Amino acid sequence: MHDYAYPIIRLKGMFKRIKSFIRDIRIKSDYPRYENQQLAAHLAEGERRFDIRHLQVEVSTIKRQASLTGDQRFGAEITQLRGQVAALEQDVHRIRGQLSILERDYKAELDELYTRKKKLLETKEELFVQMRSLQAEHIQARDDLKEAYEDLKCAKDEVDGWYSKSERTPWLFGNSGRKLPKHSLFGQSFGDLNAAKSRRGDAVHEIGECKDEIAHIRERQAENKREREQNYAEVGRVCDKIAAVKAARQRMFDLKNEGVRHGSLRQELRECLSSHEDLKRRLPLLEGRRTAFVEESECRLGLREREAAIADLVARKARFMDEFYSEQSKAARVDHHRRQWLAKRG
Repeated sequence: MHDYAYPIIRLKGMFKRIKSFIRDIRIKSDYPRYENQQLAAHLAEGERRFDIRHLQVEVSTIKRQASLTGDQRFGAEITQLRGQVAALEQDVHRIRGQLSILERDYKAELDELYTRKKKLLETKEELFVQMRSLQAEHIQARDDLKEAYEDLKCAKDEVDGWYSKSERTPWLFGNSGRKLPKHSLFGQSFGDLNAAKSRRGDAVHEIGECKDEIAHIRERQAENKREREQNYAEVGRVCDKIAAVKAARQRMFDLKNEGVRHGSLRQELRECLSSHEDLKRRLPLLEGRRTAFVEESECRLGLREREAAIADLVARKARFMDEFYSEQSKAARVDHHRRQWLAKRG
C-alpha cells in the first residue's frame, strides 16, 4: 500500500464518526416525540383493558336501589320521628319564652329605664344651655373681631395721614422740608407716628386673638353638637327599650288572662323535654337499623363483589402503568425507536 493511502483512510474514518455522531443527536432529539406517542398508546391500552365504568354504573344502581328499599321500609317512621323532634323543640322554645315573660321584674326594669331617661333629658337640657351660651360667645367674639378691624383701619389711617402731612408742602398745611421733633404738644412729631404704629400693632394682635377665640368656640360648638346627637340617639334607644318592656309586660298580662301560670308551664316544659330526650334516643337507633338494612341489601345485590372487582382492576391498571416506567421497558423503547428511525432514514 502506498504512503498516500493512509491519510485518505483516516479521513474516511473521521467522516464516518462525524456522521454517526450527528445521527445519534437526531435520534435523541426525536425520541421525546416517540416517548409521548408510546405513553398515549399505553394509557389508551390501560383504559381499554382495565375499564371500570360499567362496574361503577352497577355500583351506583345497587346503592340507589338499596337506599330506596331502606326508605320504603324505614323512611316514613324516621320522617315522623324527625317531625316530632322538631315540633317538640319549637314547643320548648315557646314555653321557655313564656316563662321568661312571666318571671321578669318589669317594675325594676322600667324604674331603671325611666331613671336613665331622666338623666339623659337633664343632660339634654344642659347641652342646650351650653349651646345657647356658645352661640352668645360666638356673636361676642365676632363683634370683638369687627371692632379690632375697625381699630386697625383707624390706626392705618393715622399712620398714612402722618406720612401724607409730613410730605405735603407748607402751602397745603404740610411739613415738607421741616425738621420734625420727637414730641410736640401742638404740632406734628415722631411721637405721634410711633403712637399710631403702636395702636396698629395692638389692633393686629387683637385680631389674631379674636380669630383664635372664634376657632376655639367653634371647636366647642362642634363637640356640643356631637354630644347632643349622641344624647338624642341614646334617648331614642332608651325609649325603644321602654316600649319593648311595656309590650312584654302586656304580653304577660295577656298570658295570665289566658290562664297561663308558672307551675303549668314548668310541668309542660318537663314533659316536652322528657319526650324530646326519648325521641332523640329512638331516632339514631332507627336510623342505625335503616343503615344496617341498606348495607344488607347492598350485599345481597352484589355490591361488595363489584367493589372488589373495581379495586382489582384499579390495582392491575396501576401495575400496568408502572411497567411502562420500568428501566427494562424504557430500554426496549429506546432500542425500538432507534431501529425504527434507522429503518426509515438509513
